[in-house]
Amino acid sequence: MQCEIIYIHHNAFVLRTDRRTFLFDYPEDEHLPEGAGDLVRRAVAGDDLVVFISHGHGDHCNGNLASVTSSASRVRYVISDDVDELRPEAVPGNGETLLVEPDQVYEFGGMSVETLMSNDLGVAFLVEDGGFRFFHGGDLAEWIWPGASSVEAAFTERFFREAMERARDFKPHVAFADVDPRLPNLAGGVKACRIIGAPVFVPMHTFGDVSALSVLAGESGQGRSRVFSYSGMGDSKQFHF
Repeated sequence: MQCEIIYIHHNAFVLRTDRRTFLFDYPEDEHLPEGAGDLVRRAVAGDDLVVFISHGHGDHCNGNLASVTSSASRVRYVISDDVDELRPEAVPGNGETLLVEPDQVYEFGGMSVETLMSNDLGVAFLVEDGGFRFFHGGDLAEWIWPGASSVEAAFTERFFREAMERARDFKPHVAFADVDPRLPNLAGGVKACRIIGAPVFVPMHTFGDVSALSVLAGESGQGRSRVFSYSGMGDSKQFHF
């Protein structure tokens, strides 16, 4: 079993497996580097594509997803239901679409899709497809901002740990989780890597600031995970399991 991961920007990645191709949290154009759309169109051209959108924030959801998915031979969308409620124009008219709610399990297009409630907006995903499993956290993270009370911090820590333990028990081959450089705790990124223990860990939610990735690789280096440390849009790596 193998996969290829291509970094686009922020939480947007292309994941290619032996069975099909996945695109995650492709954001509005204003959040993207120049050339991102062309990169995605080339990466998914001719493929059986599934697009996952964790929630409707502009840095995770493009209002015209068809602009980058039309080159695929087939396209399916798995979209958090908050997008349909808050930004209905962002739900594509082409392809097959599954709208999902938190803490549910769905069978769709030969995949099993389990959702976790995010502590920001929308959902995180646990997906099994032909024996290949992955976790994509969306905006589920350890959001402990400076000035948070001890009660708020304790609640967030508990919520986050329980979610990461659910991801660990799922035994994903690849885990995508937030490593936000704006927070001293990197939004729990190091914890996520250690708790989940996936063979491959993909840090995200960096807004293009990849400086924290070397810190993550160093702190998690004693664990089981290989960290995908990218430096710019289009960086890719293949992994074998």
